[in-house]
Amino acid sequence: MPEVLFRVRAVMANRLWRAAWLAYTLLQLSLLWFPVARIPGYELATGLSLITAVFGGAFGVAFGRQESMRNAAAPLGQVVLATLGAALTLVTPPALTVALATLATLLGSPCSPFFAIAFVPLLVLPSVVVVAALGVWLGVRFRRWWRFTLGWLVIVLLSAAHTAWPIVFGPQVSAWNHLAGFLPGPLYDEALKVPGALLWFRLGSLLVALVAVLAAARAFGDRSKATRVGLGGALALLLGLELAGPTLGFRMSDEALAARLGGRTESDHVILLHPRGLTPAEVRRVLGDLEFRVGQIADFVGGAPEGKVTVWWYRSAEQKQRLVGAAQTQFAKPWRREVHLNDLGFPHPVAKHELAHALLAPLGARPFGVTARLQGLSPHVGVIEGMAVAADDPVDELSLHEWTAAMKRQAMLPDVRTLLEPQGFYSAPASRAYTTAGSFLRWLGETKGSAKLRALYRDGDFERVYGAGLSALATEWEAFLDDVPLEPAAVNQAFARFRRGSLFDRPCAREVARLSSEVAQLASDDAPAALEVLARCEALQPEEPSHVLSRAATLRRLGRDAEAQALLEPLAERVKAAPSSWADAAMALVDLAVVQGDEVTARALLEELLALDVSPSVDRTARVRLRALDSTGPVKVALTRYFSSAPEVAQVHFLEVARAAAPAEPFVAYLLGRRLHQREAYAPALEALEVTRADASVPESIRRETLRLMIEAAYGAGDCAKVKALAADAKTVSGAFGARAHDWVERCLKAPAPTPAAP
Repeated sequence: MPEVLFRVRAVMANRLWRAAWLAYTLLQLSLLWFPVARIPGYELATGLSLITAVFGGAFGVAFGRQESMRNAAAPLGQVVLATLGAALTLVTPPALTVALATLATLLGSPCSPFFAIAFVPLLVLPSVVVVAALGVWLGVRFRRWWRFTLGWLVIVLLSAAHTAWPIVFGPQVSAWNHLAGFLPGPLYDEALKVPGALLWFRLGSLLVALVAVLAAARAFGDRSKATRVGLGGALALLLGLELAGPTLGFRMSDEALAARLGGRTESDHVILLHPRGLTPAEVRRVLGDLEFRVGQIADFVGGAPEGKVTVWWYRSAEQKQRLVGAAQTQFAKPWRREVHLNDLGFPHPVAKHELAHALLAPLGARPFGVTARLQGLSPHVGVIEGMAVAADDPVDELSLHEWTAAMKRQAMLPDVRTLLEPQGFYSAPASRAYTTAGSFLRWLGETKGSAKLRALYRDGDFERVYGAGLSALATEWEAFLDDVPLEPAAVNQAFARFRRGSLFDRPCAREVARLSSEVAQLASDDAPAALEVLARCEALQPEEPSHVLSRAATLRRLGRDAEAQALLEPLAERVKAAPSSWADAAMALVDLAVVQGDEVTARALLEELLALDVSPSVDRTARVRLRALDSTGPVKVALTRYFSSAPEVAQVHFLEVARAAAPAEPFVAYLLGRRLHQREAYAPALEALEVTRADASVPESIRRETLRLMIEAAYGAGDCAKVKALAADAKTVSGAFGARAHDWVERCLKAPAPTPAAP
């Protein structure tokens, strides 16, 4: 150690290097300016590693240059000492930064500074060692400063190319870099954990450092057989580790991924690579869904490009994370005409959005087929994502424009002028940003013509395409939103959907996300442990009602109803001004009141819920529960048990008993039809739901939902004539509802359902 410190003092004796080290230290400390990096974890570790990778090589060069001026009595030993000296110099500022972040978190935040601390040593320390070793090698190998500088630039560029190659030319989206660490993919996945592949990759980083040390020793004059053999062995191990990357999880190629999934099926416009365990019926349904969406997007972009779209289909988020990165995030690579999707059911909720990215590629700037400036190298994320949302035009309970107008009336609408700046898209929570940008671009297509909208996709230059700046167009669009008709429930729905802030706005977001994922695993196996985790979540985010609701539900599973009630009543009072949050608390209190036999309280809460007009789903639930309170015999039992913790098979049994006793009861028929639809027993579902539809006394919210379920069941049963007839009724309900029904009519014509499932 004294030899190492001696070398550090010798380098730092130079005033220039002291100033450089101070600047390097201040740059590392500047990360604490950003709130997300003040907690020791992934973001802080990545920032520290990146700064080390870009600027740290100069210090390694200084130590190597100093060593090259000494007598090479023991080249390998001297290189090792120089590398340790450079590493010590480089690691001190990150260590200080982490110490201050830990102290600040302990003293000024409820967050734990240790829940993600493992990222720090795994990302920072190997980067420090690699940068130090490579810098020392340059210092020993070359004599002139311009060669050091050029050499380090070449190393950084080669490292970046090695990282980018499998992302640009392969299927993976996670990035692995020996100098700077790794990126798990799009950062919408909040519950980050240290992947096992990172340990293998960082072993490779240490092998890179070993190769650099041995190469520096040979450049310093060590020609011993041990050094030569060691260098050859280290290179061989490094190459072997790299070749094993697809198995170990930090590299992936098309061939390896196709082999891991095992299944391949083609249609006219789609190549589907899927797990070999998918049944033929599942494959047909997935392909039909994808082909239908490709046709819709082709209509939007003015025709499908030549060739087929490749769709990689994963059974689960965990499988996708392990193979290519991005667990919960679906993604596309437009330049490769491919998309990567988790199996999220039928119809796939975001396949159309991702396919839009792939099919819009010919309209984008080369080389990546997206909206970009500076010769295609500066992507315009707001236009890229907004165009995909506009092409998708998602319709669920509200249309795209209705969701956006409702956000505006809740004062939650991001400024589209900022969102559609080249790098401004991430200034707002993702759910709000995507919807806002999509609505604006959809409006441009509807009012200014689709040809201009497609022309905009090349570089996002509004002035070039429209002859007007973004600000003027945004003002016109905002006036349009003010005139969009909305029911009171729509505004409440927007609050419920968009109330969560971004990852960087919520306190201790990554810790809470990790704890929440643990709760899902603990809830059934260890409820007391789940309670402790939920209490921690509540302490970290006291303003978030979902943690209290989850804790109350867990207490009820343990039979501790009084404690659950003691949590729910204050919560309901606290969130009274937020109808959607109050509705969740009130519905939980209704459950308690029913179990306790207090029908007066249950009825009062349900009637208050109906008066608030929170959302169609809340309205449906409240009306069914009121019907349960007003009923007797098997009907009361069936309607009550539906909202209990009874297994689904028991719920269906009680519904069938009630239907036999009261075949014309519309609420029983509705719930039974819903359960049969979920089981893909479409023909019996249609039969039950027809009873509800024929009853004129059924409330509007349940009538709409019955119609939706019947349209989907008719499609599943292969009865396209019925789908068309039901869709005609849907048009009379609302524009959004009619558009959603028309989607099923189109699907029936272009992608008929496979053989209906048996009951």
